[in-house]
Amino acid sequence: MKRGIWHQLGDKNQIMAQEQIETGNGVGVILSPRDLALEKATEYAAVYRELEAEVLWDPQFYLPEFSNDNLDTYPTSDHRVSISDLAKFDAAQLGKLRDALQSVSQALQVDAILAPAVIYQAGHADLLRLNERLLAIAREVGAALGKPTYATVVFGRSATSSDQTLGPLLEHVTGLPSDGWYFGFEFEPERVPTDRATVKRCCTTTLALACTGRPVMHAFAGLMAPLGLGSGATAAAIGHSQNLWRFSPERWQPSEPGGGGGAPPRFFSRSLWGTIVHPDELVQLDAALRGRVITPSAFSGSVTANPPQPWSKWDAHKHLLAIIGAEAARLIGTGGAKVIATGVVQLLKDAVALHADIRKQTGLILKDGTSVYQDPWRIAMEEVLRDNDGDYKYLELL
Repeated sequence: MKRGIWHQLGDKNQIMAQEQIETGNGVGVILSPRDLALEKATEYAAVYRELEAEVLWDPQFYLPEFSNDNLDTYPTSDHRVSISDLAKFDAAQLGKLRDALQSVSQALQVDAILAPAVIYQAGHADLLRLNERLLAIAREVGAALGKPTYATVVFGRSATSSDQTLGPLLEHVTGLPSDGWYFGFEFEPERVPTDRATVKRCCTTTLALACTGRPVMHAFAGLMAPLGLGSGATAAAIGHSQNLWRFSPERWQPSEPGGGGGAPPRFFSRSLWGTIVHPDELVQLDAALRGRVITPSAFSGSVTANPPQPWSKWDAHKHLLAIIGAEAARLIGTGGAKVIATGVVQLLKDAVALHADIRKQTGLILKDGTSVYQDPWRIAMEEVLRDNDGDYKYLELL
């Protein structure tokens, strides 16, 4: 697994990921069958490989009965049934699913096999058994193709709500025979997580997986990518839209057409580790504050112009990915997980201070909230460093 930022594909961002990799942002992509038909996925996979990016394919069996037109183009679609029916698969049915996984993996020429898996929930031993069986057939594919096999480990909210519900599942998972981890963590349905205890739990779970000595991909990491890297993840997957910023099972449920198309673009600032509305909120800052807030990228020219010029949401998305990727690369360059975590604490401390200065000098409370998540994240990362020093020392020995 290449170390660094990966692009979590979905919501029409295949070309955007290509452009980001061409500019040096990102070392790999994760293809989404929900959002891309097999024929197109094959075409894009070839493009990414030409750019020397690694390619993974997520079978996305989280809610296996869900299907759509894109998913129906994959041979694995024939095996998308309810969890109860999937658990009843006999050896012949599992063999057919294995063959379908191998067919797609060969077509996309993936660098590793991601095992299909349903969401882990507290108190459901049946799901543990099902995911063990699915991992076993994925390992057969990996062995046949000479590729590593990563266990897909996504903990649902019933599991992530407390240490007591998560602990037994994590103990089981870390004993699975895998070559690495494709890890997702379900939070409460917020734009970004704000609960300090749950964020800390996500970080310590990442750290526990990393301490197995196998690589960890923090999937759907979004703005939390630095925290994942600071918790021992080898890689963190980011996407441009909010539904790629955290694992949300709602992505695999029928949905009504969404709104929000008329909302103004938001400028992602490294200094705030958050966004500020362009131009409405930016123009309320004096030159000194604007200079502290604006983090330029190849896609932010309209914002940094004086006076600011109109800016497209698409360029805002590209800018966000560029800034997260640049910060992740900077942090990785500083050292191992403990050093990165210390850098994340400082990043968030500075962000909280800047939010406070904006509020003090202008009275402005940003639409994304003034330090609504940055301070809880800072405290969570500090607590992880304090309470898990032995794990960090063990990582340094691996």
